[in-house]
Amino acid sequence: MKLSSIVWTLLITVCINMQGASDAYSQALKSTSASFNEATNYPTFSGKDNIYYFCGSANHQDGTLKASSSGQSVTFKWDKYTQPSGAFTFYLNETGISSTLNNLSDGCYRVSFTDNGINYVFRAWIINSWITATTTITNSNCQSFKLSATATGSSYAYADLSTNQVISIDPNYKYVWQTGGTFVSNALNPLVLGPPPINTIYQLQVTDRAGCLVNSPVTYQSIVPKAKFSWKTNQPAVAQYSLPEAPLPVQFINESINGDVEKFEWFLFKEKSSLANQPKGAKIDSIMEEIYLKDPSYTYEHTGSYMVKLVAAKQSPGFTCRDTMYLKDYLVIDSSLVKVAPAFTPNGDGVNDILTIRTRSLQSLDFQIFNRWGRIVHHFRKSGYVPADTEFATWDGKINNVLASPGVYFYVADGQGRDGKRRRKKGFIELIW
Repeated sequence: MKLSSIVWTLLITVCINMQGASDAYSQALKSTSASFNEATNYPTFSGKDNIYYFCGSANHQDGTLKASSSGQSVTFKWDKYTQPSGAFTFYLNETGISSTLNNLSDGCYRVSFTDNGINYVFRAWIINSWITATTTITNSNCQSFKLSATATGSSYAYADLSTNQVISIDPNYKYVWQTGGTFVSNALNPLVLGPPPINTIYQLQVTDRAGCLVNSPVTYQSIVPKAKFSWKTNQPAVAQYSLPEAPLPVQFINESINGDVEKFEWFLFKEKSSLANQPKGAKIDSIMEEIYLKDPSYTYEHTGSYMVKLVAAKQSPGFTCRDTMYLKDYLVIDSSLVKVAPAFTPNGDGVNDILTIRTRSLQSLDFQIFNRWGRIVHHFRKSGYVPADTEFATWDGKINNVLASPGVYFYVADGQGRDGKRRRKKGFIELIW
């Protein structure tokens, strides 16, 4: 009995810090609303305490602590550590099975109470965390711009309870720039290459060691254009041929972004093979046409492969930004062709009723049909030939509006191609009833 009394006497005063708060009873000091917590690392003071972080705006006081007994009603005595005195001073007393403090400012809080004859002491640090960030756009030019930012926050610190030495905690800021959900950089002040041609919102997210975060957006006001175009023609497509023929009317469709309307420059280059066949060392003038309109039209008179370039410009105070687009593939115009069908049946059944002549990219055409006695029964001649003339060059099998006799006829087709080649064909055709 004497030994037991001595043991109980030695255990009358027990000091338990936050990390030793879990035992057979529920005596503890905790915070369930903290954003993050970690243990102290005192240089001199023996023991460890919890540091509770509470995220919020600048100057907020949202710290909370709850002290609990084993279920017995006790008197909780709260003290707060003060600097520069380096000592705990009375804060308040509260009786019950638990005691909760709200709206606590930064600092170390100590609670002591006696439960079932045992003295308990708990401590915890409160840090009301906050971050602010400002963002701007600087050094904006045609090639790049800089996302500039500053980030500040609450001072993360606690003190050694033996020496009153202040221990600073690195807030460990992390930065993430993104736009439209796309990652840009982890640097605080990154350089962005290749500025977008539209006004774009960039957002900086700053987080600290406690998981506190702040978002700060900034809008990049675009000063660069994006050149883009397509082309189309009203020339009817022909199922047998994949390429259009000359002359080819082309409408260029300007799809550029952020370009000044009066500053578009179109460059139509000469035919590809004509540039490749220049003498070695010769000075080559590759430009066929220069056009200064937003959506120009142009007619290609000759066959070949052509390249097109569009330059879009955006003028700002002090400089002008430009962007260039070339056609992905050459604009190709079919070579010349003359081809006459071997037979036709002008019987009015709607099938093969006329003698067709197929032509491609012709400059002129002379098409004659002769009967067996050498008499011309059909003649078509046209200089400045265009695709629509093909329907006029065909023969309906009539002579002076009277259906010709069935049999074999002779034709001569003499065409001058828009590729500079003469296309001459002759042969026999058969008229069948």
